[in-house]
Order: sequence, then structure tokens, then C-alpha cells
Amino acid sequence: MQTTTISQLGNSNAVILPSPIMKEAKWRRGQKMTIDFVPEANGIFIRPAKKTTSSRPQVEFQEWLNTFLKEDAELLDELANR
Repeated sequence: MQTTTISQLGNSNAVILPSPIMKEAKWRRGQKMTIDFVPEANGIFIRPAKKTTSSRPQVEFQEWLNTFLKEDAELLDELANR
């Protein structure tokens, strides 16, 4: 786990993604991303943006993620504290 700081970038805020994470995720500078706040995890979920003709896959994923976070909250908390 790495730690970073939220910085100001113009009128917005920015988080620097360390190079090892960029390499492991196979992301590149300039790539379009989507970002969502996940209240159950009190965190954000970042993923490459994809062109879709429907928002249904995103809704299905969000439903799956919400169920996962609810059912496995204790396990996720334990892993986060290691």
C-alpha cells in the first residue's frame, strides 16, 4: 500500500498515481477514466472509460459491488488493517 497526497490542480484536486500502480493496471498517461465514489467503502473506484450504448452494465456492476462490499465488509476491513 502506498500513500499519496491530494493536491490542487487549477480549480480541481488531483491524486498522483505511482508508476508501479500505472504499470500493474496497464494504464497510460492521457487515458480516459471513469471515477465513482463508493459510499460503502468510503473510497473511490477508478477504471478505464469505455464507450457503451447502455448504462445497464455500469448499473449491474454497481449493484454487484454494493452486494460484495456489504457481504464481505469484515474481510475487507481485516485486509485493510494488515
